Amino acid sequence: MANDDEGQQFMNLISLAPIIVFAATIFLVFKHPIVRIPFTRRHIHLDYGLAPLFGVLVLMAFGSINFDTILRGILGSGTVTPYAIIILIISLSYICVSLDYTGLFEYISLRFAQYAGGSGRRLFIYFFLLSSLLTVVTENDIVILTMTPIIFYFSQRAKVNPVPYLIAQFFAANILSMMLYIGNPANIIAADSIGMSFLDFLKWMFLPSVVAMVTCLIMLMLIFWRKLPVETEMPAVDPNLAIKNKSGAVFGTVLFIITIVLMSVPTSILGMPLWVLTSISAGIMVVFDIIYYHYVEPKRTGQRSSISIISSRMPWKTIPFVVGLFIIVEDLVSKGWTDFLASQLSSITGSLVATVFGIICLTSFAAGLMNNQPMTIFFVRIFQSPSFEASAAARTGSTLALVAGANFGANLTLVGVLAGILWASILSEKGVQISFSGFSRYGLLVMPVVIFSAGLTLAFELLLWS
Repeated sequence: MANDDEGQQFMNLISLAPIIVFAATIFLVFKHPIVRIPFTRRHIHLDYGLAPLFGVLVLMAFGSINFDTILRGILGSGTVTPYAIIILIISLSYICVSLDYTGLFEYISLRFAQYAGGSGRRLFIYFFLLSSLLTVVTENDIVILTMTPIIFYFSQRAKVNPVPYLIAQFFAANILSMMLYIGNPANIIAADSIGMSFLDFLKWMFLPSVVAMVTCLIMLMLIFWRKLPVETEMPAVDPNLAIKNKSGAVFGTVLFIITIVLMSVPTSILGMPLWVLTSISAGIMVVFDIIYYHYVEPKRTGQRSSISIISSRMPWKTIPFVVGLFIIVEDLVSKGWTDFLASQLSSITGSLVATVFGIICLTSFAAGLMNNQPMTIFFVRIFQSPSFEASAAARTGSTLALVAGANFGANLTLVGVLAGILWASILSEKGVQISFSGFSRYGLLVMPVVIFSAGLTLAFELLLWS
């Protein structure tokens, strides 16, 4: 009898292990500590790339996971295929980073600043709209990290407070990123879980994204309008000087547009999965960069730009981050945690309106607490659980609400999106202090109204078209 009790206690410990490790992994992603390797003098930085792998090792040590769990975490189960998601994210990221390296995004930003004509208030609106536009066609993290130095540069020379412009840029990037399938890795994870196509995603998310954008802009204008200068000292900068590689900017833009158009074609007609298509496009871009930076440019300027610079800007740590979290979540699935939570969430799926508002609010605040990517992975598996009892319309509504929550939650706290912590660090180095509490104060003023307006729009669409 004692042996049975001990065995039961051990099984309870094994069942608790994945949820404890999941929470600890999220904590390490936020804190990213430098720890000493036992019995050595070496140290290791447990950043967001290593923290999930460390969590996997802990679960292996506890005997909670085996090779099959790891394999499912990489190859996927059902409609979620982590390896395809990672390849798609990395290949699209390469094209965008390569375009950024040409100076294209900086050029566009400088042009927009010129069009503002020295009006601080007009410049505020323009930076918001530009960030919105760029995040639709690229990816929110890239826009945040690209636009931040440019806004700081202009604010410094125009002698204005950069905080309103930086907040507007950050919020815009994380709202309009939900319009397209490619705007945020979380979008890809959620859409793939129910086999939603590029065009279907756009059909559902276009109107809620526009409504959310307009609502956010109005709220930000109410908060900052009186703090914005009527006139600013605009520095005389030639935007053309920002373009370092005109050929690459043109070639990359054309390639990216072709890729987006082809992604909108149904895969049955296209004849290949989207990750194969984006891999081919990224491969073409790599070949172009190698030829240009190693052969064409040295003949023209006598200097060689290394493609390793572009490579160094790539989000490589996304690979172990996503894979590690998928493995940990797979263990949560096997221990029944997702089934338990799915049965709880089923209670709100009787009403489409309740489903949409409940899931958007829940996932927005969950993303703000635990980062949008692990949150999305976790909720996808909850929705895939047989214990999640919902109609087809409610399942679609839950997934679309999850997409919205993953993007909106990034504006509630600085840890809601991976670029948030880096964004704050970049600004701190430049002498601009935006605290976690200060950022969240703006988020809590703006985002509940945005969440309500977008949720109402999405619920109306589902009631009308489902």
